[in-house]
Amino acid sequence: MEGDTLIIAQHATRCQSSLRANNACPARSPRWTTAMLCAIALLYSTLWTSVSRADDIQVASTATHEPISVAADSCTRWKEGVYDVWHLRGNCYLNQGLTYARGSEAVLWIDAREANGPTKVIAYFEAPQGGHVAVDFRRAGAKASEDAVLGQQKSPTWFQRLETAAPLRWNVPAPLGTTEARPVIYERGLAQFNPDHRRQLMLAQYTEFVPNAADGGATILPPGMVKIDVFGRSDASPNVTSDTRQGITMANGGIRIVIDGLTVDGMPAGMGPLGQLDLSTDRAVIWSAPGLTGAGGVQSKDAPLEIYMEGNIEFRQGDRVVYADRMFYDVRRQIGVILNAELLTPLPRMGDFQYPGLVRLKADSIRQLDASHFSANNALITTSRLEEPTYDLSSQQMTFTDVQQPVVDPLTGMPVVAPDGSMEIAHQQMATAESNVIHMRGVPVFYWPRFATNLQDPSLIINRIRIGNDNVFGTQAMIDWDAYELLGMKNAPEGTDWNISTDYLSERGFGYGTDYQWNRNEIFGFVGPSTGILDFWAIKDHGHDNLGLGRRDITPEKDFRFRLFGQHRQRLENGWEVTAESGWVSDTTFLNQYYEREWDELRSPRTGVRARRYNNNREWMLEANAQVNSFWSETQSLPRVDHYWLGESLLDDRLTWFEHSQASYSKYRIGSEPTEPTLQSQWDVLPWEANVAGEKLATRQELDLPMQWGAVKVVPYALGELARWGEALDGEPLDRAYVQTGVRASLPMWATYDDVRDPLFNLNGLAHKVVFDAEFSYADANANYDELPMYDFIDDTSIIEMIRRLQSGALPPTITSPKFDPRNYLFRTGIQGWVTSPSAEIVDDLMALRMGMRHRLQTKRGPAGNQHIVDWFAFDMNATLFPDPNRDNFGEEVGLIDYDMRWNLGDRFSIVSDGYADVFGEGLRTISGGVVMNRPTRGNIYAGVRSITGPITSNVVMGSYSYRLSEKWLTTASAAYDFDSGGDIGETMTVTRIGESMLMTVGFNVDHSKNSVGVNFMLEPRFLPNLRITKTTGIDIPPAGAMGLE
Repeated sequence: MEGDTLIIAQHATRCQSSLRANNACPARSPRWTTAMLCAIALLYSTLWTSVSRADDIQVASTATHEPISVAADSCTRWKEGVYDVWHLRGNCYLNQGLTYARGSEAVLWIDAREANGPTKVIAYFEAPQGGHVAVDFRRAGAKASEDAVLGQQKSPTWFQRLETAAPLRWNVPAPLGTTEARPVIYERGLAQFNPDHRRQLMLAQYTEFVPNAADGGATILPPGMVKIDVFGRSDASPNVTSDTRQGITMANGGIRIVIDGLTVDGMPAGMGPLGQLDLSTDRAVIWSAPGLTGAGGVQSKDAPLEIYMEGNIEFRQGDRVVYADRMFYDVRRQIGVILNAELLTPLPRMGDFQYPGLVRLKADSIRQLDASHFSANNALITTSRLEEPTYDLSSQQMTFTDVQQPVVDPLTGMPVVAPDGSMEIAHQQMATAESNVIHMRGVPVFYWPRFATNLQDPSLIINRIRIGNDNVFGTQAMIDWDAYELLGMKNAPEGTDWNISTDYLSERGFGYGTDYQWNRNEIFGFVGPSTGILDFWAIKDHGHDNLGLGRRDITPEKDFRFRLFGQHRQRLENGWEVTAESGWVSDTTFLNQYYEREWDELRSPRTGVRARRYNNNREWMLEANAQVNSFWSETQSLPRVDHYWLGESLLDDRLTWFEHSQASYSKYRIGSEPTEPTLQSQWDVLPWEANVAGEKLATRQELDLPMQWGAVKVVPYALGELARWGEALDGEPLDRAYVQTGVRASLPMWATYDDVRDPLFNLNGLAHKVVFDAEFSYADANANYDELPMYDFIDDTSIIEMIRRLQSGALPPTITSPKFDPRNYLFRTGIQGWVTSPSAEIVDDLMALRMGMRHRLQTKRGPAGNQHIVDWFAFDMNATLFPDPNRDNFGEEVGLIDYDMRWNLGDRFSIVSDGYADVFGEGLRTISGGVVMNRPTRGNIYAGVRSITGPITSNVVMGSYSYRLSEKWLTTASAAYDFDSGGDIGETMTVTRIGESMLMTVGFNVDHSKNSVGVNFMLEPRFLPNLRITKTTGIDIPPAGAMGLE
């Protein structure tokens, strides 16, 4: 048995304080308008549409891993319940496995509701009169020829049920528009279902309804018929009078009306009834076809059936109930009016989001205007269950529109197929509201005259409000606005968001900005899927920067400070992928002050454009970059061309070839020296920097000879490179030849211990899997890395600026030894042995033996019959031997020792540790350890230590916890203390009061590096789908009522 190599990435949590959130990957949460607008839409759908289900499709026995392929000359598509129905015409073809069906016309019913389940297909093929449907059955492994046909079935029709776990493969043109009239073949296809099974299919397809109390269950009706039952809502008999000639029935004294056999508009009666509708009221008038008695009757679905009700109305359908005072309902046309309605209901799923709570909706009247337009008057929405709501949103007039259409790929013109095999549908759900008021305990606190929003991404003028105070920025009031709403733009470009920011900072000034985001299939006239963002923010700064210890009072070099950030990626019709980026900032400390998390953790943005094209294992890449920030060192490529050819088989898989070649005109410019005195004292030119420019040409090739020696995989290899730089550090041209040869080997091993069981350590059997790997390499070059500028340096700007400060001697400790040159670390780790190395400059003479091992001790956990395999203990370790230690490793034969360990004692309790060591004098040594406990509904705790010795000495104890004390209170805290020279690092603490509708949080934070203390207060609605407190603590706080009454 072969062992699997498993890699666990070390995870570290860092707390950073940034004034402006990074917008490179923005996340927008639906606001409180989502609940109101969705609830209005839901009430309409409750009354006049039906939810569909399909759980009863029986499929033919076949290999479900085989994909299903479909082809036709033309097609029409429509939706019925959860089924995508396809009418195919002309050269219709369907294939799964060894079965091939062909015919002139076909109908497919496709159900792909289950995200992790199979796609179910019901197929009906039909031939014209005198023709036949041909179904071939072929031999396994044979080519598609007549000799491969085992047998052939020919008949006028072919009906089959199939299922597949693979995505459907479509080769059909874009679907044509549909009409209400269904094709004749569709009805004949329905006839292939036996009546009993057809009815079971449709009953399973829709939500269950309240059973008919008159006969104890649903009665099978003839197609196209509707049954009406009228009886008392209690033991007392109602007063019912009927005029059978005119079809008028009047009742009072409390009645119940059950209507059976309703169908969705366009759904043929041949597929069975929709279900039952249950109405209860004090008084009612029923207009129907002549012949209906006081006890009800059966009539055609096309016959008139209208009901007017008064007093204590309960409208039941599935698990939803509508309460109203008065109501008119036209059953045949499925339209109506409700007066004084109140609804308590879950919301429908919006894309991938399902709101967990219940929404309470009240309205004076709700009307359905046509199939896709609705209107509500004096609507009130809240999630509060109190008689007098803690809060509510009221609108005088609201309209709702829902238009659906299939999604078509603009590149191919074909319908877009989701991963589960279903056809994707685009919903344009728009809502407009007039005279909107937010009330808090009955008091109006906010008014906006009008808004129009897309329910898939709803908003209401203001996206976010933040208020805070600290020693760096002073009092902060920051508001993000929806620009489309603010400017009253109803028809915003699809797939775009536009926001405007207005920020007041008492110690710094007034900031403003805008960001525009897009995710569409066409932009700027270029067709192809594209995503991107353009973000600008600026401030007239009258304060000083506080960047931490040693830089707490920095006078900005410019008063007007800004950041223009942009990213764009698009895959064009011709197969090229284009990426463009902008990273223009006003001065050297702006990002560090206002976008601290982006500065510390994210990749430094560059200004340039790149185009790449893939062809199997080959890639062409063309790019150009410009230096727009003169205060940071950067390489300009004017331009650069790369070609990659990776893993190419040679000599019938005996050899494997890898190649990377590049050509560019590169211009390296050192960032300008700061003029601010403190920053100037901490600035120095780095050893690899020089103002140079010239051509850069390089090609690197590798040949592998993979072999299997028993259980050991052995790969001898040889790698070589030829390169030229127009200017080296001394300003002269440099030609370099480099060669590396060696051998790589790996040995997987495993053992199982079925009898190892221990409830204390959660062991239910044990499997030990381990992979040992090693590489010996010898490298020789006629020019070394210290002769070249770092045209392709792999560190970000923030790291380079930190190295510059450490080498300047202005801040302790001063680190200038070549032992800690990052170029030395990179070449000792073997980066020059990669064909795809990100830096061609880092090459030197080296001989090394790298060894590693990766252990996994695995066990089974979970309930009987549903167990899963988990890593009970994981341990990885690596080390490198240097045969020539004086040249390669500062006199030590062993170096680059590291390990990573995680012991999962339980599903919610783990012990973690990692470490690294270089054993030469003052070499870096780190070790850390900690425990992690997690209770998703209750809280989580982390406590750990990290010790660093070498050029820097630090011994830090850190801890954090989040804990829900009770149903009403939640606390969080974190602290870090350095027992060496660092001392107290910082602390945070918050206390949250969990109310029925609101979350009130009070907190403080201390940052000793900046000598800053901050206090914040936040009021957050509890009904928001993405609560900030859930994101930061991991503790889920569902809306009130989600788990029942509180």
